[in-house]
Amino acid sequence: MPRPFLAITLGDPAGIGPLVGTRAALDPALRRRSRPLLVGDAWILHRLLPRGGLTVNPLPSIDDYLDRPGVANVLHVPHPEIRTLRRGAPQRVGGESAALSVRAAVGLALAGRVAAVVTGPASKESFRLAGLPHPGHTEMLAALCGVKKVEMVMAAGRRRTVLITRHLPLKNVPAALTTKKIIDAVLRVDAWGRTFLGLRGGPRWLLCGLNPHAGDGGLLGNEEIRIVAPAAAALRKKGLRILGPWPADVAWARHAAGESDFVASLYHDQGMIPLKTLDGRRLVNITVGLPFVRTSPGHGTAFDVAAGPRAEERADPAPTLEAARVALDLARRGLR
Repeated sequence: MPRPFLAITLGDPAGIGPLVGTRAALDPALRRRSRPLLVGDAWILHRLLPRGGLTVNPLPSIDDYLDRPGVANVLHVPHPEIRTLRRGAPQRVGGESAALSVRAAVGLALAGRVAAVVTGPASKESFRLAGLPHPGHTEMLAALCGVKKVEMVMAAGRRRTVLITRHLPLKNVPAALTTKKIIDAVLRVDAWGRTFLGLRGGPRWLLCGLNPHAGDGGLLGNEEIRIVAPAAAALRKKGLRILGPWPADVAWARHAAGESDFVASLYHDQGMIPLKTLDGRRLVNITVGLPFVRTSPGHGTAFDVAAGPRAEERADPAPTLEAARVALDLARRGLR
């Protein structure tokens, strides 16, 4: 059986995405499991990468893939102004090029030509400068696939969380939280966990409160009483194995000790800080709800590294390789 194609987008070409993506695509272990296909503007690879021992193979079509060691196959998605790109800074061209590569990769995935998509790190500021309406990859992918509801799961090995709200200013989080939003997100990820993670008895959940000490009975905020506890009760009534709302520090300590399969985090940093502290190099972003598997490394564009000295040496491919490994595992399980 031929190894499946795995699409890896270059992300924002002004960041480290092209470097880490290419190093990952050349990794022997990844190539034993798949045929990694970079997706983006090939010119940036010709500019960035050393000549010795490496061949960049720009492809007009996936059918022209050259399966040889030392060959970086890139589905060429040209941007007419790529040569104006400045390394290490958010800009319109970077946002547009990243978006073009995502659209091309989604087209391949929807056509069944690739087993999964790994997206390289993109800049939300570059997206905004490019005039894109999406705050990030998650929302863009949902729109391209015509899917209304998706969830953002962050995972580092067996440590996992779903972010109930995502990229919002902290002051806007309480107004964005609703009982229905929590219920819907947990239900979607619970069903996904049963299929894609093999948790057939149902995942074990810990639900965080919003306020310090989970509100302390209303003394430190009443969102737990009004919104979060009713969501937990409704989910338990549906048969889910969920505890909480608990203070976030308690929930994460119990999760790190292996007492749950997921933490439901009510806002971005409530989930990201513990995971990055515990195991940042293995952190993977997974979009739940798309018609194909999509992951990305759990880090940003690292513009400072991309523009600094020895960028190629400092750009660490390990998070991208972990995202690729997780994507292939999930794609295999999803086919069972």
